[in-house]
Amino acid sequence: MADPKQSRPKRLFHIEQHMIRPIIYQVFTRYITLLFFSLLWDFFLNKEPVRRPVSTAFLLCTVFLAVMAWMAYLRLDGVRAPRFDRRLFQWKRKPARSYGDMIDYIDEDIPTFDDLDDEDKDRCLFLSNLITAALFILTSIIRPV
Repeated sequence: MADPKQSRPKRLFHIEQHMIRPIIYQVFTRYITLLFFSLLWDFFLNKEPVRRPVSTAFLLCTVFLAVMAWMAYLRLDGVRAPRFDRRLFQWKRKPARSYGDMIDYIDEDIPTFDDLDDEDKDRCLFLSNLITAALFILTSIIRPV
């Protein structure tokens, strides 16, 4: 009998409710960080008489994010691709609670990226890198008047 996990089709863009917050946080932090570095690159390295547009730095950030998304995709596909956010120790997970009233869950923490399993982490990384790359493409297309 075949393993049901292997026969299940892989859905890359399947987002569950608990994955939305980590994706939004990652998109925001990656966009702000890479925007900061690209504007620093423009400020310090564009000192020539003929200035290159800052959109070149944005396209380089897009290529970097596309490579990171590809690495996350490879991990989702089963390849043992390098993981840049690997932790040194595996921390013990909190037990899942499957019953109770709503008042029982008020003091619980909001699920973070670290609380997700490995496949959901890779899916979050893949989607956040793609969304941030799309934002950088849009940013590089928009030109100031």
